[in-house]
Amino acid sequence: MLLQREYEKLKWQLKNIPSTTKGRPRQNLRTALRKKIHEHELASTYPTFTPSNFQQFFINFQTTDLTLLHLIEACAASTNFILDTESVGIYQGPNKPALIQIQIILPTSISYVLIIEVCHLPPIHETTFRLIKQFFTTLFSSGKTIYIWGEIDELNDFTTTGLFTLDQIKLSNNNNFQDEFKDYWTKKHPHQTRSQRSTNELPCQCESCLGINPTDTWSLQNAVAYELHQWLDRRFTRSSFDIGLDPQLYHFNTNEIEHRTQLTRYAIYDCLSIYQLLLKLNLINNPQQSTVTLITSIEENIIEQQPTIIDAEQISSDESEPEREPQQYNLLSEEERKRIHNRSCTLKQRKRYYQNKIIINNIDRRFTIK
Repeated sequence: MLLQREYEKLKWQLKNIPSTTKGRPRQNLRTALRKKIHEHELASTYPTFTPSNFQQFFINFQTTDLTLLHLIEACAASTNFILDTESVGIYQGPNKPALIQIQIILPTSISYVLIIEVCHLPPIHETTFRLIKQFFTTLFSSGKTIYIWGEIDELNDFTTTGLFTLDQIKLSNNNNFQDEFKDYWTKKHPHQTRSQRSTNELPCQCESCLGINPTDTWSLQNAVAYELHQWLDRRFTRSSFDIGLDPQLYHFNTNEIEHRTQLTRYAIYDCLSIYQLLLKLNLINNPQQSTVTLITSIEENIIEQQPTIIDAEQISSDESEPEREPQQYNLLSEEERKRIHNRSCTLKQRKRYYQNKIIINNIDRRFTIK
């Protein structure tokens, strides 16, 4: 949040843009100043966005195969998902794909949020890469509904990773929730003159009175502010999301970890805020506490994993719905699971046993090594 003098300075700069600044630079400067002012006004008016319960997973070359197997099963057992992406701006060039955020909406009160770091994927010949690819195969299939704030076409640039194809993206039921929210708001809040409102009624909430151009799309920040009455921090929009956000990826110092935590929170809150909007508009059912257990304990050396395939009767909360035929998913067999598990343990043992240092002093009297 800005100090008052900083806020006043921004407003003064917006009103007094030098006449020598013209064309595109003038337009870009005006847009940047308005965004900063709007960010401050929302932060001063509403409390900070509070997410619902979730568990986050980083997907990169460090992700264990058993974690991916568990996420594949959770994906197979779920029908509703939220997807978002982050890219890095390149000067005078196309944006560089960096992150894919996916929220798996489980039938329990907790959901999974995955951050796929496409700049830190394993080699394509490794089992880990094939399992990540299998996850997307399970996701982009009929019977899966994916909500996205915008068009699904923003995934097109991510096909270069080899995790999925353009044809696969079209297999799922992709819902442009940004357009749907705009239709919802215009119907719920038509323009009202002062004479049409009662004395105790709030000011007109139509798009024009809120300062939103009726021909423009809604930003996620405005939707969260005006519908959920919370402030969604968007100050990290233009950030380097390709640096590796997983703290286990490389060795980072305290400042680097803190910065990556902020970027992670920004990326995750995009999905979680859409999720709360979907609940508010009653487009998805509010999950309740359930006896269905999807969380398995995944530890470094002692791993217990139980398959969690949920029947359609357990997922459905509406008993009046007609029964549907259970969908078949290509899950790994017990033998394949065992082979992947043994391979993971073997690789970990090799790292522990063969990471040795060879120190030889005084190799030659002419060269002193200390």
